[in-house]
Amino acid sequence: MKNTAFTRAQHDFLRGDYGRAIMGFGTALETGMDAARVHLPLGLAYFRNHDFMEAVAEFSRVLELRPDDDQVLFLRGMARFNAGDEAGAVSDLTAALDANPNRVAAYVGRSLANRSLGHDRAAEHDLQQAVTRGGVEVELFLREYCLSPYLQHLGATLFDTHKAAWGKTVQVGRGTATSQ
Repeated sequence: MKNTAFTRAQHDFLRGDYGRAIMGFGTALETGMDAARVHLPLGLAYFRNHDFMEAVAEFSRVLELRPDDDQVLFLRGMARFNAGDEAGAVSDLTAALDANPNRVAAYVGRSLANRSLGHDRAAEHDLQQAVTRGGVEVELFLREYCLSPYLQHLGATLFDTHKAAWGKTVQVGRGTATSQ
């Protein structure tokens, strides 16, 4: 049976009305929809709405059911990072990479988190892994996952095309990144 609240919430999410989507996904849970199907999109809606700790809670609920889901580990890591929990972000992004070493975006996210923590060698290593493996569009990554003002600034300085924040400039997808 189709849950109309869930369907409406999906449409609200796609329209960018994340507040309404959150309410709709909540209603879907209240009306008995399978929680396993709702927590991930609810977490994404919270994430896009900049409610990062709520997103972490929803992604954690998904991980209770699927503890090795690299996509959800990546998303929770980025939610933690946007919320200011760099160490938690590194932990989740490391777990995502343990589950799927080809998730290049996790290298980029972990590079940013390590840079924020002052772990420049680890940040450089992760950035080199991302460059070597390829496939990350920098502008898209920043737009989709770097939502907090701090993370937007950090991402912009890391991938700055006008000044080399770390050293020489290297190409990553359509954008540029800096490397020593």
